[in-house]
This record gives sequence, C-alpha cells and structure tokens, in this order.
Amino acid sequence: MLKLLSANRIRLQKSKFFWIGLLVTIGYSVFLLIMNYIEKASYVGNSIVQINYYLLSPLSIISFFCPIFSSIFIGTEYSDGTMRNRLIVGHTRKNVYLANFMTVCLVNIFITLISSVIVILLGIGMFGWHMINPMLFLLHYLSGIMMLIAFAGFFTMVAMLIHNKTISTVISIITFLVSYMIAGVTRRLVFSFYNGESISDVFSFLSGDMVSQSALEFLYDFMPMGQCLQITSNTVFHPFRLPVYSALFAVITVICGVLIFSKKDMK
Repeated sequence: MLKLLSANRIRLQKSKFFWIGLLVTIGYSVFLLIMNYIEKASYVGNSIVQINYYLLSPLSIISFFCPIFSSIFIGTEYSDGTMRNRLIVGHTRKNVYLANFMTVCLVNIFITLISSVIVILLGIGMFGWHMINPMLFLLHYLSGIMMLIAFAGFFTMVAMLIHNKTISTVISIITFLVSYMIAGVTRRLVFSFYNGESISDVFSFLSGDMVSQSALEFLYDFMPMGQCLQITSNTVFHPFRLPVYSALFAVITVICGVLIFSKKDMK
C-alpha cells in the first residue's frame, strides 16, 4: 500500500491538472478576498468581513475539481498500462483501489488546507480576524472535509470501474451536474417547509402526501452536493448529521467499488 501511495505521490508532482486545480482554487479564494476588500473600501458595510465565508467557499470549487481529477488521474493508469502492471507485480486489487481512493482524498484535503492558509494570511490583513461562532465553524469545516471524502469515494468508484478516461470523465461531470440540480430542487423543497409554504406552492404537480419533510431533509443532508450547498451558504440545518452521513456515504461507495473492481475484467 505504501509503495502504491508513494508512486501516486510521484505522479501527482508531475500532474499538470493537479497543479492547475490547486492554482484555480487559490485564485478563486484570492479573487473573493480582493473583490470584497475593494467593496469594503468603496462602500462601507456592503462587504463580507467574516473569515468563515472565505474559508468555506473554496469547497464548491474543490467539489467540482474532484470528479474531473479522479477520472483523469485514475483513467491515465488504464490508458498507459499502469493499472495492469500494478496487478501483474503482485499488488491486490483491493490495495490498488484503496490507494487511489486515498490519493483522491488527500488531494482534496491538501487543496482545501492550502487555500485555507492563503485565506488566513491574506484575509486577516484585509478584514482582521472576524469569525462568527468558532466552534460551529470548526464543525462546518470538518463537515466540508468529510463531504470531500464522500465525493472522493463516489468518483473514485466511477473512475476505477470505467477504464476509458474520456467516458469516465464525461459520466462524472454529468453525474455532478445532475446531483447539483437534484440538490437545488431538494433545497427549494426543504426551505418551503421553513417558509410556511406547501410543496404544491413550489411544484404544482407535487402534494404533501407524496413526500415528507423528514425524507427531504435526509436526502438533502445525505447527498454530498446537498451538504456542499448547505456548508458554502452557511445554512446547515443539522450540523452533527453531515459528517456522519459523509462517512457512511464514503464507506458504502468504497465497499461497493472494491467488490465490483475485484471482479472486473481487466482485458
């Protein structure tokens, strides 16, 4: 396992897409800081000065980076024969799968931490240390990390089970966008309960008998994309549930992925 992880680390150092993803995330964080600082200097009271916002916002960019990176990084192992060679020299399919999953997780976490360091270094100088509810923020930040691990679990499974890099990339992106739309609709329905609306007011073809508030909230909390919308917008309804659901989601996808990959025809 350590040899596999070490080999992946070497590949990461040479991966242009990894460095592009890191730079884009940092650039996004810096852009938010600069734009709000300009707004603060021009229109007092209109800018966001809470450091919480800048530390959590990059999670949306990293979430979108994850499916593309997973497909390209793992797909390259299929296209250049690395996957087959690893199995030939004696590495088990389970270890190969887990090494790639752990690599994708570590990449997501690494980019998150680096962007957080940049935000702290620049943000304190621009806005000072304005953090609302530090303990709740730490819970949200942990939930964001766990959410990225859940994303890694799912998109590693897709990339490991579809050997064609182009096809896996397209499927991963489409899946991500579809999950975004589903999460957006679910978010609207969940908010309808808190706004005193009925489901039929939001979508005329639905009725209260068709779906319950608890079912919608479970779906919204369980979906990694639903968690992403909650965390980045600071509207988390059940903060203690999210990391638990993310861990459960990751475990399910990894177990399913390992079981299917262990029987996959490697022709």
